Amino acid sequence: MTKSHDLPIEHWDATTMNQAIRTKEISVSEMVEDRIERISRFEDLNALVHCASRESLAQESELIQARVNLNDDSALLGVPITVKDVIAVAGMPLTAGSRILKGNKSKIDAQVVRRLREAGVLILGKTNCPEFAFGIGTTNDLFGSTINPLGQHLSPGGSSGGEAVSVATGMSLLGVGTDFGGSIRWPAQCTGVLGLRPTPGRLSSMGQLVGMDKEGLDGLAQLDVNSLQGSLQVPGFIARSVADLQRALSVCEEDTLPNDHLNGYEFELSSVAIGWSEGANIGPIGTDVRAMMGDLARVLSQDGLNTKYVGDAFQGAREAFDELRSYDEMSAIRSLAHERLDELSRNTRELLRTQPRSREKFERVKAEAAKRRSMGLEQLNSTPLFLLPVAGCAATSHDEVGDIDGKKVTGFALMAHCRAISLIGVPVVSIPVTTTTTGLPLSVQVIAPPFSEHLAFALARRIEVLTGGWQPIKNL
Repeated sequence: MTKSHDLPIEHWDATTMNQAIRTKEISVSEMVEDRIERISRFEDLNALVHCASRESLAQESELIQARVNLNDDSALLGVPITVKDVIAVAGMPLTAGSRILKGNKSKIDAQVVRRLREAGVLILGKTNCPEFAFGIGTTNDLFGSTINPLGQHLSPGGSSGGEAVSVATGMSLLGVGTDFGGSIRWPAQCTGVLGLRPTPGRLSSMGQLVGMDKEGLDGLAQLDVNSLQGSLQVPGFIARSVADLQRALSVCEEDTLPNDHLNGYEFELSSVAIGWSEGANIGPIGTDVRAMMGDLARVLSQDGLNTKYVGDAFQGAREAFDELRSYDEMSAIRSLAHERLDELSRNTRELLRTQPRSREKFERVKAEAAKRRSMGLEQLNSTPLFLLPVAGCAATSHDEVGDIDGKKVTGFALMAHCRAISLIGVPVVSIPVTTTTTGLPLSVQVIAPPFSEHLAFALARRIEVLTGGWQPIKNL
């Protein structure tokens, strides 16, 4: 790892910051002042919707500095983080970007947040998201729109767009988000940072706002594992390096689960078959994206890895996800919004006004989804690592319409490649690889079998070394 003093502080990742704090190259209070200045500098991007007070930050800084002075070697000690506004942080707002939850605060920390605190992080505030995290951009009627630091005209993606912007600009160095159908992976690509969607069950879902009752509003409720969202939505992380993602997962995972990834990157990738596809069978793919996938496969092959093209991988998984999603009646949100529909955003109202689907076909839809999930897992038996694009194009403008070689792609179709992999229920690392001809970041999904995050980290790390990974935004 490059020593922290060899890089300007604006180029540090969480791992470098932890090293600098523990070796006392920088004090915790100096780190805090630097973050406060950055938050002020990038205020117009509207990424943070709540900032911790100077008083509370000073108090937390003293506690963390005391741990430093006792030679605490915690993996995230002194790292400044932010948390998406659908995840509970004690004493901070929990509004999910909705006017009907304006003023709501959490009484407790989500399990993931609690473990991060134990590892010594400093929580700077909460970040913006679309209402109830329903959307591929980051805008709502309560806080407005978040701006992509790559351009005022660009959306940061969603639904964890505020987190992605915060990490991309260095306001925070680790973002805690959620991913259902791509809500970490898509904004990570849009802003040029990394994202981790862990295996469902790797991290506790406790503390995600579900809006079903008072406990849900306090942050105490669990997602219903019998629902599609409850079984597939996971908390995850946005960061600047693979090492940062690994550290975050290692301190937050459930103790009873496999933890092979804690062995680091000491894994012989040359013994593993790596499948890849441009994903044209899943959704529209632009010329830049197609070129990225072919170029990356060649680079990996030249580096001695065993790559194999599989053009029909994960066939039908995206359609199965979409079909299952259409049966979600969103009863928790309906209950919460009872007699207050006019206060919801137009997008949320339209989702709630959709007529309930016939339940007669539901069992067949579930069976088809199970079949496609099994097919996806079988693919990972033959190629335990797989590479797909995050999306068919780069970041869109705020109208959230993608232009893929002249074809207009809108809505969740932009996240087709993410949604397909969500259905399979596997860990994914999103990592930037190259840029489009107009200079916008393009990322790949590094996919591994369930609870095999160590494999995904190993390949992502190799890609990071070969392609450069996260790059600081010029002139920022």
